[in-house]
Amino acid sequence: MDFFLVPKPSRALLWEVKLLSAGREKGLLRFSFAFGRQIIALVALLLLVPVAVTIFMLHTINKSEAAMLEAQKLKLQRVVEQLDAGLPAGGFDVLLAQRGVPEDTPVREKVAVLNSALRGVIERVKAQYPGVEAGFYSASLDRIIDGSPQSQAGENFSSRRRNNFLEVMRGREKTEVLGPAEGGILEVYQPLYRDGKIIGAVWATESLGHLAARRHAVLATAYAIIALGVLAGFGGALAVVHRFVQNVNQIKEGLKQLRYDLSRPLKPAAGELGEITAAVNELASLLLRTQQYTRVMLATIAEGLLVVDMEGQIMLANAAAVRLLGLPADWGGKNFREVLPVNTPFAELLRRALERREEVRDRLVACKGDGGEERQLLVSTALLFVEEQPIGAVLCVQDVTEQVRLQREMRRQERLASLGRLVAGVAHEIRNPLTAINCYLQLWQKSGRFPEKPLNTMREEIDRLDNLVEKLLCLAKPAEVKKVPYEVNQLVRDSLRFFEEVVGIKIETDLAPDLPRVPLDPEQMGRVLQNLFFNACEAMAEGGVLSARTYKAGDGRHAVIEVADTGCGIPSEHLKEIFEPFFTTKPQGTGLGLSLAKEVVEAHGGRIEVESELGKGTTMRVYLPLQEVGVSGEAHLGG
Repeated sequence: MDFFLVPKPSRALLWEVKLLSAGREKGLLRFSFAFGRQIIALVALLLLVPVAVTIFMLHTINKSEAAMLEAQKLKLQRVVEQLDAGLPAGGFDVLLAQRGVPEDTPVREKVAVLNSALRGVIERVKAQYPGVEAGFYSASLDRIIDGSPQSQAGENFSSRRRNNFLEVMRGREKTEVLGPAEGGILEVYQPLYRDGKIIGAVWATESLGHLAARRHAVLATAYAIIALGVLAGFGGALAVVHRFVQNVNQIKEGLKQLRYDLSRPLKPAAGELGEITAAVNELASLLLRTQQYTRVMLATIAEGLLVVDMEGQIMLANAAAVRLLGLPADWGGKNFREVLPVNTPFAELLRRALERREEVRDRLVACKGDGGEERQLLVSTALLFVEEQPIGAVLCVQDVTEQVRLQREMRRQERLASLGRLVAGVAHEIRNPLTAINCYLQLWQKSGRFPEKPLNTMREEIDRLDNLVEKLLCLAKPAEVKKVPYEVNQLVRDSLRFFEEVVGIKIETDLAPDLPRVPLDPEQMGRVLQNLFFNACEAMAEGGVLSARTYKAGDGRHAVIEVADTGCGIPSEHLKEIFEPFFTTKPQGTGLGLSLAKEVVEAHGGRIEVESELGKGTTMRVYLPLQEVGVSGEAHLGG
C-alpha cells in the first residue's frame, strides 16, 4: 500500500515557485547590502576587540606563569646546593664510620643513623625555605634520607622517583612538574659527587599551590579587561540591532499567524523589509493553492490517511480518516493520543511506529460503527523520512468490511460444496464397520455363543468409528486455539521423541537456534507435527531418512517447520487433493489427518505447503506468523 500526501505539482506551478524564489532572492540581496555593512562592522567590533584583548592577556598570563615557575626552580636549586654543602666530604660512609657503625649493620639501622646525623642540616635548610621538602638519596643503601625520625623512613618510594634517581645517577640534573601549575608539585634532583664519584642525589620539592593566588589575581584583571571589551562591542551593536529588531518583530507576529492561516498575509512594511514581506506573502499564496490541491486530492481517496509528526501532533487527516477513525471535528493541531478512541489499537500502533520504529502492514482490525454494525479495517503504519531523518508517521486505514464478508461467504459456499463429498465419505467409512458388526451379531443370535476373536474385532471396529467421529467433530468445528509464546524447536523435539524411540528409521534435525518464541497452541500444533511425522514414516516402509528443520522465512515474519522424507513420494495429480477431507491413498486411512492439520495451521494464521516427487520423497512446510496477525477491538467509531 503506497502512502502519498502531496500531489505532484504541475509545470506551471513549478515555474511560479521558481519566479517567486528569484524575486525573493533579489529582495534579500538588496536588504543585505543595507544592513549587511552595519551588522558586519558591529560583529567585527564585538568579536575582534575581545579577541585581541584576550590574546594579549593570555600571552601576559603565560609569561607571568613561566617567570614564577622559573623563580621556584632557582629557589629549589639553591636548596639542593646548600644540602650538598652540608654533607661532609667523605659522604655517607664517613658519617657512618664516625658513629662507629659496622659495615654489616642492617640497612634500616644505617638509614636511622644517617637521618639522625643529617637532621640538623636538613632542618636548617627547611627553616630557611618554608614549605620546601628536601633530603638526600644514598645509592649504596637505595634509600631516601630526609631527617625523618620514623624507623621505616625512606624504605618505600614510587617507581617514578626511583627512575628520577637513576637518571640523576647518570650525572644529569632533573627538574619535574607534577600536576597543574596552580596546584601541582615542583621537584628538583641533583647528582651528589664525592671524590669524583656519584654516591647519590640531593632532592628538593615544593607545592605550587601558592602560585594559584597570584595567578588568580592576574586572571581577574584579564577577565575584567575582556568584559569591558565585550560590553563596548555590545553597546555599539545594541543601537542598530534594537532598530532592526523592532522592524522584524512585526514580521514575526505576522508569520505566527501565517503558520495557522495562510489566507492572512503579512502587514506591509517600509523599505527593504517591505520587499521581504511581499515575497513571503506571495510564497504563502502559492502554498495555500498547493494546500487546496492536496486537500481536494485527499478527499477523493477512499483510504483514510492520518499523518502525525514525531511528537504525535496531527498534521493531516483526510475525510476518510475522520469517518473511519471517528475523529472529532477539531482534530487539527491535537495529539493523536487525545482524539483516537482509547479502546482501539490505532494509538498503540502509531506509538510503536514513532518510538520503536515498528511498522505494520495490512493488519486486520475489527471495530464497530455508529449503528453497532461490525466493521473490518485493514490498517498499516509507516514512518516518514526526509533526507534519512524521521519526521513523523502515517496511519493508513482501509474499510474492507465488504471484502471480508464476501470471503466468508465464499468459504461457506466451499464448505457446503464439500459437504456432499463429506457425506459420501462418512457413509463409506461407517458402513464397513457397521456391516462387520451386524454380521457378527447375526452369527451370535444363530449360534447362541460369541467367540473371543469376533468380540475383539467388533471392539476394534467400534474404536475406529469413535476415532472417525472425533475427527469429524474437529473438522466440523475446530477446537479453540489457545495461543501462548512457545519455542518452536522444543515443539519439534517433543513431537519427534516417540518416533526416535519406536520407528526404526534415521532421523536428522536442523533447528535454527535464533528463532524467537511463536504464539501457538502447543497441544494442537503438536498433533499436526505428529501427523506429518507419522505420514513421513509410513511413506518409508523400506527405510529412509526423516528430516526436521526450523528456520525463519525470507519475509522475516514467519517461522517455518519443514518435515521431509525420502519415501515413495506423492503423484502430482494428487497434490491438490491431499488436504481435502476423506482423500487418502492408504487402504486403512480416513483421509482426515492432513485436512485437520490444515485447519489447525490456518487457525494460527499460517499456511501449509507441500512439495513431492515420485520415488524421491515429500517435503511439508508449516508457516507460522511470528506475531499475531489480527487485532480486534470493540470500539464505537464514527461513520
